[in-house]
Amino acid sequence: MGNKFSLNLKVLVVLAALVMVASCTAVLYSETGGEKGIDESGGKGVISLVAPPFIGVAGATEALGGGGGGGAAAAGTTFLEEEAGISAYTDVGQGIDLEDARDVFRTIEYETDEYIIGSVPLPEYAETEDVHAYVHKDGWVVAYYLEEEPVAKIVDWEDYSTDEIITGTKLEDGISVVCNAAGVPIKNLKYYDFRYANADKLMIVADAQWVEGTDTFDIKLPSDFVFYERSYSHYAYDSDDSTMKIDENEISSIGCQDYSVTNYGLLSPTQLSLDTFHTISLWHDECYCYSGEAFDAIVLIYREA
Repeated sequence: MGNKFSLNLKVLVVLAALVMVASCTAVLYSETGGEKGIDESGGKGVISLVAPPFIGVAGATEALGGGGGGGAAAAGTTFLEEEAGISAYTDVGQGIDLEDARDVFRTIEYETDEYIIGSVPLPEYAETEDVHAYVHKDGWVVAYYLEEEPVAKIVDWEDYSTDEIITGTKLEDGISVVCNAAGVPIKNLKYYDFRYANADKLMIVADAQWVEGTDTFDIKLPSDFVFYERSYSHYAYDSDDSTMKIDENEISSIGCQDYSVTNYGLLSPTQLSLDTFHTISLWHDECYCYSGEAFDAIVLIYREA
């Protein structure tokens, strides 16, 4: 298959050998102020995880009446520590009219004069992919998936094209939907995983198969880093059969014609053990489907040593 960076079998070393990848296509790019993705010279391809200032640290007690822009907790935020997993958030730097933001919620779980909590639909995605959202009148917007959902659910395959660059996530899409409705800008978008208070990085390593056949990449996780979660995402559109394997062990299989399917789930420490190269393979069988494609990704939450 064609490769934007023409890497062939060149081995890339990312962040002092955090993850070494051969024949890799892309790692997450952030358009909203985060670090840029991997390039042919093996540059950084990660997103920093930073605790929101409105809760201080995970486990903080809610301080009612707190507002955005400061270190005090904002009203309604303790629920994040109770139910949220991977999250994206922004302080837009101005007040938000909750009536304007309210219109984009599919469901509202809780509402006060200060904030709204509920689910927000994403363009081009089914209801199962809705993000949960928290919007505070003082300017905080948080989009998140639930703590029981794998971090790989954030991968936005609808935004993935033949340049093989991921330019955002579903959480970023959710933030955009809310901010556009409220008529406010996204400022300093950041990410945080409420399940893993000590984690400080998120990485996505993605691959694609645009025609019938198999593509692979090798990945190695060093033992001097702490990995809190390993997960995968596997997408196929108009594919008679697509499989994703790790070291020849199938972890996902999809068959679809004239529609798309995405599978995602957790990977065990055994499936992606440390200090060992593992081969990730992606098979796409077009059969009578002549315009299909398949994508896969490994997503990691970790802390540098």
